[in-house]
Amino acid sequence: MVDAASLLSPLESRLQKDIEDARLDTFSKIEAAFILSGVKQSDSLEYYKDWYYHLLDKIRGFPFDKFNQAAAAGQVFSYLHTSWLKTYQRESTDLLSIVHNQEYNCVAATILYNLICEDLGWMTEAFETPTHVYTIFSNFTQPITVENTSPLGFDIMKNLHEYSIYLRQYYPENEVYRIGLDRLYAYENSNGRMINNTELLGLLAYNRAYFARNNEDYAIAYELVLLAQSFNIDSRSNVRFEKNLYYIWGKKLFDEERYDEAFSVLADAVYRYPDMSDFVQNTRAAFFQSLNRYWLNRDWQNTKRIIEEIHVLNVLEEKDQNRLYRLLEQWSRHFHRISEKSCLKDVNELREEIKSN
Repeated sequence: MVDAASLLSPLESRLQKDIEDARLDTFSKIEAAFILSGVKQSDSLEYYKDWYYHLLDKIRGFPFDKFNQAAAAGQVFSYLHTSWLKTYQRESTDLLSIVHNQEYNCVAATILYNLICEDLGWMTEAFETPTHVYTIFSNFTQPITVENTSPLGFDIMKNLHEYSIYLRQYYPENEVYRIGLDRLYAYENSNGRMINNTELLGLLAYNRAYFARNNEDYAIAYELVLLAQSFNIDSRSNVRFEKNLYYIWGKKLFDEERYDEAFSVLADAVYRYPDMSDFVQNTRAAFFQSLNRYWLNRDWQNTKRIIEEIHVLNVLEEKDQNRLYRLLEQWSRHFHRISEKSCLKDVNELREEIKSN
């Protein structure tokens, strides 16, 4: 089995450890943003941090109106679009594209703008929908919505019809007709949620996972999704992508007879999407194939572990419980024969648990 942690860079592994409690302690948000953008070396990270703080210092020197934060935020927005956010490219999904090519998409632009505003002392959040993400200022005199992919996007709600026309590009034409052009914004919001800037960072890892999947690098795509989920546990813009990746990677592992790895991926899929019957069925298949292999290798520790994991998911039907009970009877006879009392006790406890169910 490939060590999953080895697929991430040392910086990514340290970042994953840091975000385990859903907050960043060791890394700053801008450091995390560059690591999630693909920076793998510490000296490179220092270079990109210097770029960011030089940009921040320049902006701090602007003659802001201290009594009008909304106007100041608009000034920062305009400066970024004239200096660094010059060309919208849907595939320019990370901060490195901004630094080197002045190209951006909604995720990269929103992250850069939000982090700069946060460092300037203005509270920012983001709103993530199934197709898009944008900035929200909630604590100005009135809420302001910022569409970061357009130089005209500051306080976009002043012209809702024009914004609806803008949103149209993210939907198939038949969907626009079904929903109604003037209802696109309401539809987006009804399926989205407010996220903070830490959650926003997870979208960078999702974007890299998307490209890895397209290159059929399913293992690294899966690890990047797990990293992304550590930041954003409920990403509305990546549900379809996640389901597709779980299915493709789980099936590939199963077809390659890597059953225990397939079970791990598919069990994760069931945990996140318990109503997906295909995931449940495939998880059961990987479970029993793993048990058969563990029996052939007389690997009781992994047998015990995987049974405990499947019980947490609660996906076994009565016929599956009966099948599992018969497998445990094999283990019981085996441990009785070799007088392994401790393991025999474990087996009998699992058998009793199945009988009680």
